[in-house]
Amino acid sequence: MTAFITQTLGSYIAEEALARVPSDVFDKSKLCLLDSLGCLFGGRQLPTAGMLRNLRVDSQVAPSSGGLVSGCAEPAAAAFVKATLINALDFDDIYEKGHPGATVIAAALSVAEHTKSSGTEFLEAMIIGYEVSCRVGISLAHVQPRKAIHGHGTWQIFGAAAAAARLMRLDAGRAAHAIAIAAANAPVASVMKTVYGDAPSMAKNNFGMAAQMGVLAARLAAAGYEGPLDVFEGETGFWRMAGADECRFDKLTKGLGAAYEILRVGFKPFSCCRLILSSVQASRDVIRMAGIDPADGLHAKLIVTAPPIVCEPPFSKVRPRDMWAAQFSAPHAIAMAVFGVEPGPDWFVEDWLHDEIAGRFQDSIELRPHTSHASPRGAHAASAWLQLRDGQSFERHVDVAEGEASNPMPKSALEGKFLRLASPVVGDSGACEAIDNVYALDKAGSLRTLLRVLVS
Repeated sequence: MTAFITQTLGSYIAEEALARVPSDVFDKSKLCLLDSLGCLFGGRQLPTAGMLRNLRVDSQVAPSSGGLVSGCAEPAAAAFVKATLINALDFDDIYEKGHPGATVIAAALSVAEHTKSSGTEFLEAMIIGYEVSCRVGISLAHVQPRKAIHGHGTWQIFGAAAAAARLMRLDAGRAAHAIAIAAANAPVASVMKTVYGDAPSMAKNNFGMAAQMGVLAARLAAAGYEGPLDVFEGETGFWRMAGADECRFDKLTKGLGAAYEILRVGFKPFSCCRLILSSVQASRDVIRMAGIDPADGLHAKLIVTAPPIVCEPPFSKVRPRDMWAAQFSAPHAIAMAVFGVEPGPDWFVEDWLHDEIAGRFQDSIELRPHTSHASPRGAHAASAWLQLRDGQSFERHVDVAEGEASNPMPKSALEGKFLRLASPVVGDSGACEAIDNVYALDKAGSLRTLLRVLVS
């Protein structure tokens, strides 16, 4: 009898081992952890962190050994907080779709603290979480580019469930039920309202609920609760629940444990939606080519040719008035980059959101969609054409943005991003210590040292 997809995934969750993982996958997992931790530190600098603090305090529990662990919340609630903060700046990792690290790493950190897992166990759970999450994501096929139903949290729940199930040491059967339970309780695909609606909101990707329910799914499975093991199969499978037009079933299990999706994960150099990274990079570069100060008003116009979706709301929004709209606004992101503002929390402070000079620069940007005969190599390719008032013009084209997996950010740049985000929270020495701890995680008997930096 052919196994259900949940059972195949359950076997993978229970059996994967770091010893057989290729070295490039092993190394990439550490970089993924470093990037998400940096984004977590960045998120802790936002007002949102204060809103979530009560949730952490109200849900504190004692682990089986007695006594609170680092003042930690109950694992599912802690996963909600961490996933929300990792994604808050829209600075977290990128994949063919979604931001898998927000849910995988939030769940893994929250559960590992309670299961007293070793560094090796943590990295195994991370890799498993990325693999399961990403494979479900790319199995969901859409015929139309602008979906009527769209949402990454809907499928990223599986990364949280898989990582949690592994750290809880569930066997293949129980892990399969964790995946099935997660499918039956996935958050609705709400992005067409929370992002593409009239006002992007802090609910946006709903990664907090995906991470929380993923952890709960694993805990329920461990207690004997059962889900529909055939949840992926057939015309009424999960793909229908998620609003996909069809399911590419081979993506779910083909090459599982041999071809790793984590290698196709990239890291953002700018704190904005992935769709506009190339537009931001091209605009920043063309201003540098011209050698002008954007505040001097020496340019007549900046024309950015980008994917059609970037030329429509919410991405075309000029002078956004809050951070949730700003991180999806191409004009705002371009202005922040050309004015030299460090990506991260500083992009969304009130002073910059209401700065008149930066606002006038945004007004000078014209967004033009790619023509139908254009065929850029990159799906999100963009060009920037700058005309100065003295008649000079400059142009820059970006096929694949810096940070994409096919155009990776140098390791030194990723470390620099981490230090900028972490140092305001834990100091320069604490941030450097955290980097060292991440790189040595496979040699750590526990996550205690790394977790101490996170809660300091």
